[in-house]
Amino acid sequence: MPPEFKVEAQFMELYNEEILDLLSPSGEAKGKKSNLKIHEDANGEIYVDGMSKQTVANSKEVLNCLKQGALCRTTASTEMNAVSSRSHALFCLNIHQTRVAKVETEEGGEAAPPEFENLTSKLVFVDLAGSERLKRTGATGDRAKEGISINGGLLALGNVISALGDEKRKVSHVPTATVN
Repeated sequence: MPPEFKVEAQFMELYNEEILDLLSPSGEAKGKKSNLKIHEDANGEIYVDGMSKQTVANSKEVLNCLKQGALCRTTASTEMNAVSSRSHALFCLNIHQTRVAKVETEEGGEAAPPEFENLTSKLVFVDLAGSERLKRTGATGDRAKEGISINGGLLALGNVISALGDEKRKVSHVPTATVN
């Protein structure tokens, strides 16, 4: 019995500390406040509660999800770029596999019902907005606020990477946020 696969796509944007669903069927990502929150389940898996998932069957459908979500990303003009992404984005592919784990033979030569196992993998593709120097971009108002948020996210990510890569720091908790 061959394994069965189910692949689901998710696409989210982190814009000004808000998580936006770029594949939302109602298109609610644009210009609205988000109620999406990051959670961790009992197995240590990270997920975003309320994030939509689209089942995909082939590479063409995956690319369609990527294109659909990319069109919803927050962009704006700065003095450095005519079209500048104003957010970080994560495109996730959740791959679920069900396969036969073991087939045993009962006494008398009859096959017992097979035992199945479920495997799950997650591929996450990340597009980080570039760091912003407010003087060079000429950003003011909302653009300046976006730039500050982008830089804060990059700083937090750099701190996490440094903490995880520092062999001298054997810590069980890595802070992921900074206090302003």
